[in-house]
Amino acid sequence: MGSVKQVSIVLAKYCPHCVPFSLRNAERMAEDFGVPLRVLDIEIPELEAAADRLVEEHGDWSEDYLIPQVFVEYEDGQVDHVLTGFSEAVSATEAAWDSLFSSDYYRTRIKERVTTERKPLKEFVETHLSFKGSCRRHCDSPTSLVPVWSDAENLVGAYVCPSAYVSRVIYFSVKPDIDWFRGFLTAQVGEEIVNDRDIRPATRHGWEMGNDAVAEIGEVSPNSRVQEVYWTIYPRTENAKRRGIFLCSGPEDDRGCHKLFVQDITSTNTLCPKCQ
Repeated sequence: MGSVKQVSIVLAKYCPHCVPFSLRNAERMAEDFGVPLRVLDIEIPELEAAADRLVEEHGDWSEDYLIPQVFVEYEDGQVDHVLTGFSEAVSATEAAWDSLFSSDYYRTRIKERVTTERKPLKEFVETHLSFKGSCRRHCDSPTSLVPVWSDAENLVGAYVCPSAYVSRVIYFSVKPDIDWFRGFLTAQVGEEIVNDRDIRPATRHGWEMGNDAVAEIGEVSPNSRVQEVYWTIYPRTENAKRRGIFLCSGPEDDRGCHKLFVQDITSTNTLCPKCQ
C-alpha cells in the first residue's frame, strides 16, 4: 500500500447527510492525513461523471446511489471506500463518522502519516522563521530564538537576550492547540502570569519567507502554511512590571533545565531556583 494521495467525498449540497457535517468531517479527515480533499458534487455536471466513475468502480453503486460516499485514494492507485451515508437517519450517518474516526483503520492512517517523509518543523522554523531582534522591557541587547520544546509538527521557542530574559514566547505549529499552549505556559510560570489577552495567533505562508521557503514548506505542512501563536507579556500593574520571564540556562557551562521561570526583572540570575 502506498501513501495516501487524497480524500474524496461524493455529495450533493441539498443532502442533509452531506452538508454541513459530512463535508466538515471529510475536511478534518484530509487534514489529519495531510492530503487534499476532492469534493465531487453530483449536481455539478463537470464533477458528476468523475463522481459516478469513482462510486461505480470502488463504492456502493446503483443508478440512484446513496450519498455521501467517502474514499481514501493512494499514490499506488489503490482506493479504499470508507463510508456511505445511512438513508434511515442523519444521526446514523453521524454515528458512522464517529465510528470511522475511532477505528483502527483511521488510527493506522494517522500513524503512517506521522512517520512518513515530512521534515521536523523545528528545522524549517530555524531556517525561515527565526530572526534577530532587540530585548524589550529589560535591556537593549540582541535577542535570538532558543528552542524550549519540540516534536515533529510543533516547536515552542523563546526570544532570549544574553542575560536569559525572555521577550516573547512563540508556539509554531502545523495544527496549533492553543489550550495546550496555555497549559504549557501555565505549568512553567504560573496561572496568574498567563493572560489570554497576551496570546495572539498569526498565519505564515511560504511566499512571505522567500522562494526557498515556498519550495520547502510543503515538506513540513500539508496545507503549506505554519501557524504562530505569540505570547508576549504586557504588564498592567506596577507589581507585574517588576517581574520578568527568564529561560533557565547557563550558556558558558551548558547548565540549566531550559524551562521558563519568573523572577525580579533586575535579577542577574540565569538559572531557576532548582538549578542554582
